[in-house]
Amino acid sequence: MVMPSGAIVVGIDRSADSRRGVDWAAAAARSRGAPLHLLHAIPPPVTELLPTAGESLAMHEEAELLLTDVRAWLAPSGVHAITTEIVDRHPVPALVEASRQAGIVVVGARGQGAASGLLLGSVSQHISRHAHCPVVVARERADPHERRIVVGVDGSAASDQAIGFAIETAARDGAPLVAVHGWKDHPVAAFGRGSPAWSATLHRVETGERLLRDAVGPWAATYPDVAITYEAVPAHPARLLADFSDHAALLVVGSRGHTELADLLLGSVSQSVLHHAHCPVAVVR
Repeated sequence: MVMPSGAIVVGIDRSADSRRGVDWAAAAARSRGAPLHLLHAIPPPVTELLPTAGESLAMHEEAELLLTDVRAWLAPSGVHAITTEIVDRHPVPALVEASRQAGIVVVGARGQGAASGLLLGSVSQHISRHAHCPVVVARERADPHERRIVVGVDGSAASDQAIGFAIETAARDGAPLVAVHGWKDHPVAAFGRGSPAWSATLHRVETGERLLRDAVGPWAATYPDVAITYEAVPAHPARLLADFSDHAALLVVGSRGHTELADLLLGSVSQSVLHHAHCPVAVVR
């Protein structure tokens, strides 16, 4: 079936995290008024032996049953524009290709296994690096009642795209936004409040707060109804964002940063966040 342009695409298998991804994707499709596209990839065999015609038919029949089950699961969701697709391809290239036309690609944090699932460290990380649209990795939420959206900010172009995605989501969902800037700093407690290190940290906090307001300001003017909190904290960005994810509905990061100390560089901070966050993570490009 042809995937509609701008659809919310979700990779599915029979894992619990895949079902979590389906739920997130359905909510996003409903709130955005976008179609939902369910994609199941049947990867090639891990050996050189090709499946027999009977084995291939059985895999496709199982895939059709999975799609039927997921559509039944989605019946109460209020999403009516749902399309499905089964591809004989590894999930990574299948989902990356789908991302060329998708609005968002959604995957579960972990799937059934390295061979057939959506395993974090494999499919999720590769898609986060190579997709052509925002990618959401649907992780279990530590606080299912929290509504706030948290976005990591470092002043880069990728960070600006992340802010746009985060504040648009917050505005659509009627949720508050928390803009966070972190950096690796001296252990100021060991030096004392009167030390040069303490003064330097206070200066960095003030600088960080200005960076946040300068970066978020233009977006805030466009979305004046979104309540925004600014947090400049002398802590490593990956650890800081993971901590904030404990009380977040969604954590948003850019796909690339531009500084060593306060970056959101995919492969360092963003990849760490994908592993350690306690809520869904959006990687925006």
